[in-house]
Amino acid sequence: MVCPKFISLNPSLVGIQLSYNPPMDKLSSNLNITGLEKPLLFLIRICILLVLVTPLIVTTTPLPQDMHTFYPYIVGKALYSRLMIIISLALWLILIINRTEYRPKKSWILSAFTIFLLMSLIASLFGVSPIRSFWSTYERMQGMIDLIHWFAFAVVAVSVFRDTNSIRMLLKINVLVSVIVALLGIAQKYGVGIPGFSYLGMDGLLRVDSTLGNPTFMGAYMMTSILIAAGLAAQSLRNLTSISDWTKEHLDNSKTRNIILAPVPWIFAIGINFWVMMMTGARGALFGLAAGLILCLLIYLFKDNNRYLRLLAGISLACILAISLMFVFAKNSSFVDRMAESNRMVAMLSILGSDDDSYSIRREIIDIGIQSFTQRPLVGWGPENFYAAYDANVTADAFSRMAATVDQPHNKIIEELATKGVIGFIPYITIWLLIGVVYIRYLWNRSNAHWDLAVFLAAASVGYFVQNLFLFDTASTSLQFYLLLSVAVLLEQVCWQHDSSPRNTKNQTVSLRFDQINQALSNKIDFVRPWSTGLVEIWKRPELHVPVILAFFVLIYLFLIHFPYSGSLHTRRALERPLPAIERMYEYDIAIDKSPGLRTYPNLFLFMFLSDGWTTFNEDERTAAIYLGKKHFADGIKSEPYNWRIYLGACRLYQSASLEYPDLLDLCNQYLDEVDRIAPERIETYEARARQYLIEGDIQAAQATLNEYLTMNPDSRHLLEPLLDIAFNEGAN
Repeated sequence: MVCPKFISLNPSLVGIQLSYNPPMDKLSSNLNITGLEKPLLFLIRICILLVLVTPLIVTTTPLPQDMHTFYPYIVGKALYSRLMIIISLALWLILIINRTEYRPKKSWILSAFTIFLLMSLIASLFGVSPIRSFWSTYERMQGMIDLIHWFAFAVVAVSVFRDTNSIRMLLKINVLVSVIVALLGIAQKYGVGIPGFSYLGMDGLLRVDSTLGNPTFMGAYMMTSILIAAGLAAQSLRNLTSISDWTKEHLDNSKTRNIILAPVPWIFAIGINFWVMMMTGARGALFGLAAGLILCLLIYLFKDNNRYLRLLAGISLACILAISLMFVFAKNSSFVDRMAESNRMVAMLSILGSDDDSYSIRREIIDIGIQSFTQRPLVGWGPENFYAAYDANVTADAFSRMAATVDQPHNKIIEELATKGVIGFIPYITIWLLIGVVYIRYLWNRSNAHWDLAVFLAAASVGYFVQNLFLFDTASTSLQFYLLLSVAVLLEQVCWQHDSSPRNTKNQTVSLRFDQINQALSNKIDFVRPWSTGLVEIWKRPELHVPVILAFFVLIYLFLIHFPYSGSLHTRRALERPLPAIERMYEYDIAIDKSPGLRTYPNLFLFMFLSDGWTTFNEDERTAAIYLGKKHFADGIKSEPYNWRIYLGACRLYQSASLEYPDLLDLCNQYLDEVDRIAPERIETYEARARQYLIEGDIQAAQATLNEYLTMNPDSRHLLEPLLDIAFNEGAN
């Protein structure tokens, strides 16, 4: 059925009212939830809106040094967004126990999201490293823990922001934050010092990354913000009267002036965000923007009633086609070369398909991803375990220029297939298909009040999908996806509410239906009736469920936010502070113990420090080094049995200590056998084996190992040069 027209809304309204007026009546002694409804709702909405500030969060200066985290552009954003989501979820659970109208309505998109969450959980449990699937690493901060938080964000957001004005409020705040991020990017590009943002002072930077720390992340964020701002601008422009009606009396009216000025901030946001996106040089973002604009123009060309708009849409499509053809057939021309000198995006486009193009490497990674999917087609290798799939399948010729470490395929479709298999890929694609169905239903009726806004929201969704064919989710880009998903759910619910089908005439809520559960149990088992009724009524009393929920979420905060934050602090201290060796060991040890689920990087850095510093350690420090090496190797392999870096990290330490502890070389041989199994053609595997032979005095075996690798990849000689000199020159003498 076609979704009927929205009720007409005053365009001058900003959105829902967030002001809080305390109830006049006093709270009863039993904490009457009715009196708490408004403050709870106010706080929940504020927390959801504060999640939109995530792109601005960087845990480095101007914070005190003791608060600087490892990977400050990633860790700070992830932990901040999770904190806001946890607070909003706790307050929302308190609210919905007695206020059923704030429970989520029926939604096919949320249902598909729920299935995707469950299938991701199954893929995690049956993957090669369940712990890494749940926690990810400090560098990425994704995994099941992150996915569960974003699921909670979507559920709470669609439960407390329930009308079209609410949609506009969320989108406006999101665009406002993007403008701030863009302005900081401009300051970064031109070396303008901003108080509190000293880490951005990099005059002449080739590619802008602002507070996101990576130009490709920045480009993706700018792209979605451009299309959202365009939707807000288009909706405002639709309300303008004809220029011929702009008489002096007409313009003197304050309401008329507000309508005329309404598109201005969104047009400014479009311009500033597009400028910065071009400075990022993120081609995936540009392709996503082009895909979104093409969708918009096609919709206006075939569905809009204004012939001038249809003509403009046709001309714009022709221009996009002409520009695309220019880069296909004239990218090596002098004209494009001159443009590339002054525009980073043009420079990146001009090398597309050349030997310098990073996409050629990504195509090889995608091929490995497809191969990995065929090896574990049902449940995949597990979320966040693409590194294991890559290392098991990469061939020697991939290491001609550098020893690349790849933990993401830079293609979301391949990532879902390789890491979650069929069980995760099907619900993921279903979510996108359902989002598309919602926009088709809504846009089919041209008379809908927010039709123009919906056109560009659909475009932003398409743009995000396209750019994710060249990237992967991060804290800032994930926010954009789940915001767009929440908006699609709200539009879907509007369609449900206005559907003429009799089966959908009631507002159906899901989850935590205490009364219905109680009734169902009582009908089946009579003797349960008094017990179930009593328990439900007791649970509904705020003096019981409020402290229980708050205590539960305090525990969640400790395990999911505080301990990872503390582990990140200690990791950074161990890396950056001038500490005595024993204190640095202690910092690494406590960093791992504080957050063992995120142990990957502190574990590896600990092994590097112990092996590199072995010759400078005194006897006590060497004893501590061997103890920590054995301890964290055993725990690390239990956590990530397919991580060859842990095996080689311990092996390198034991090789360094072999003069004092010769029996450790036998352990090295066992570890190298495991590395041969899980990363057979990585260059590091052959380096470590050759080094082992040299330490054991078997020069011929070392030479044979190096020659074997050079036979597979002759272009890697420069990477093996130090070992080649030892094996063939010093060793021969």
